[in-house]
Amino acid sequence: MMKHLLASVLMAAATFTASATTITVWEGSTKLTGWSDNVSVPASEFTAAAEGCQLVVNLTVDMDLDPSINYTNLGIKTNSDGWPELDGTSFKNPTASPATWDLNATAAAQLKATGLIVQGQNLVINKIQLVTADDVDPNLLFEGELVLSGWNSGATINPSKLEAGDALKYTFSAAGSSGAQVLVKGSDWQNLLGTSKITPSDMATGTVIVGVTAGMLENAGGSIFVQGDGGPTITKVERIPGAFDATGVVCYGERIPGVSVFATLSETTTQLAVVFAKKPNWAQLCNSSWTALHTNDDATTLENADGSATMTFTLTADDVAAINAKKEFIINTDANLLSVYLPGDTSAIGNVGVNEENAPVEYFNLQGIRVDNPENGLFIRRQGNKVSKVIIR
Repeated sequence: MMKHLLASVLMAAATFTASATTITVWEGSTKLTGWSDNVSVPASEFTAAAEGCQLVVNLTVDMDLDPSINYTNLGIKTNSDGWPELDGTSFKNPTASPATWDLNATAAAQLKATGLIVQGQNLVINKIQLVTADDVDPNLLFEGELVLSGWNSGATINPSKLEAGDALKYTFSAAGSSGAQVLVKGSDWQNLLGTSKITPSDMATGTVIVGVTAGMLENAGGSIFVQGDGGPTITKVERIPGAFDATGVVCYGERIPGVSVFATLSETTTQLAVVFAKKPNWAQLCNSSWTALHTNDDATTLENADGSATMTFTLTADDVAAINAKKEFIINTDANLLSVYLPGDTSAIGNVGVNEENAPVEYFNLQGIRVDNPENGLFIRRQGNKVSKVIIR
């Protein structure tokens, strides 16, 4: 089931296109009183930039911002050392909105490589748009050649373009050295909660899926980007809309065994479910130091109809504290990881009495979503701290 879903979202990414000739790359309200003020737009917003495109800056003139001068100034620059002007452009003195520039091939390449700086005087910048000559795929978020070496970073994405349940498809042309690794980061440069480490084995498959969870969006801040070392090369990042149901999902996306997952759990969490591509011969839930907190011997394992398997670990308060202290846990096993989720609302389990027979019975489907009236299928049955697989006809 989960493997089939991953395959289908990859196919959707390959076939989806849309007509969008005007792309808003920035929107807000920034006053350009003098040369110390500017609007910065990251390179990732200019994936569609090409020769023949037009850059449009929507603005409001406000001569009271700097009453010492009786004119306006507006320039567009590359976001590189010294902020040189975009090739083939020059300053304008706009008296009305918008201000526009036609882009040559060099200017388009500069935008894709460095991003944009807008600088000026006596102006309020409201919106910046890229008008393309051809149809573009709005879900193509980055295209180029980003080599990650020496812990450099790039392929920056604006989280406002994403929703929980979307997936990011990273395409790699090279996996890098045996010690290469890629981490997904938020604007605070910390490992982004809801993601997992990407290893050479993952990158060697050519594509890596990073599911967008609610936790990712809550912690991303103003940007999502990758950082890495060892020479892996990213050539494309695409958004796959509505790839999965994000309810309760901690991390989503297939990974080769030995997986570091970056997350924090509610203090009331008592169960963690892990979906594998097949039933593991062995598995461990470890803290960030690779010390096993639990193994498959003390977990409940359900074999799913599509060949995948769901293993549910019961957590103690000490387990949760150990995970939250480092904001990381490790799934060590011999089967590919597909996703990690919280099997329903576990907040009340800690209040269940010793007598399990008196605890309320709850049912969940194999994705961990609560089902009030289960019928005609395979379900997870939970009563207190006991979890089992049942068939209801």
